[in-house]
Amino acid sequence: MHFKKIAVVCASGIGDALIMHMVSHHLQTLNSQVITFSNHLSSFGAWLQGYEFDPQPSLEKIEETFKNFDAIFLQHDNSLKAKAIRTLPLPIYTFYGSHIPSKHGPLRKEWDFVCDPKQTMVDNTCAAMLQFFGSFSKQNGLIPPSGLIHRKFRNRIAIHPTSTSLEKNWPKSQFHALASDLKKEGYEPVFTVAPHELQDWEGPLFSTLEYLASFIYESGAFIGNDSGTGHLASYLDIPHLIIGKDPSQLRLWRPGWGRGTVVTPPAWLMRWKIFKKEWKAFISKNRIKKEIKKMVIKI
Repeated sequence: MHFKKIAVVCASGIGDALIMHMVSHHLQTLNSQVITFSNHLSSFGAWLQGYEFDPQPSLEKIEETFKNFDAIFLQHDNSLKAKAIRTLPLPIYTFYGSHIPSKHGPLRKEWDFVCDPKQTMVDNTCAAMLQFFGSFSKQNGLIPPSGLIHRKFRNRIAIHPTSTSLEKNWPKSQFHALASDLKKEGYEPVFTVAPHELQDWEGPLFSTLEYLASFIYESGAFIGNDSGTGHLASYLDIPHLIIGKDPSQLRLWRPGWGRGTVVTPPAWLMRWKIFKKEWKAFISKNRIKKEIKKMVIKI
């Protein structure tokens, strides 16, 4: 199905935007005018050329923002914004991470897609494109600017020790100890954090996602918490290790493009409330070091 002008509305995260831009890229190859609503994608600069971006729409201006579109592809994030978009009088293709009828209303077979929790978000997004538009692509349009060399610095390991939630973060002391050990063994660990986090971590200033993408693209490997930067490393085909809390949740949210691994506490831990909050203690520094060294040597 072809639309002259279609909006793709992402949820708030960087990972969400990278995954949903597969939809934008694919629809653009089908000769639709596509505008992607995300607060992050324009920051990729030279990595994402030839696409249109707008900031996330404000709740007060939903009708005005979308009045000239023929259709919307919406990643439903349970926000008031998403609920308001669903009421607009035009085709709304809705992508649900999960769906609860009492919360979201009945499913519309032609217009709604619910993720399979046993598949990655990348694979689910491809399945949604196939259902809605009859074809799909795993490409999201990121292209390395000229002059960059993939994994140029093989011993450099980019470490992203933060996320949007403190609960998802492996301990700071463990990240520092890991970096110290890796350095002693000839690797070059580098913390890659947002500018406002540099007061707590030593590392380069990445003023835009363009600079961050270029740095990760030329690194030998990536270590991070369950966060959007891991999806970026995966798309750039950088060997990556993701530290996560919940094995079942990460079946859906683990990076779904390139080569990588996920390290989580034992599955049984999540069944015991008394241990659940202590998940970080069940992932050792030596386990992470062993996995990442195996990955760097092998690939």
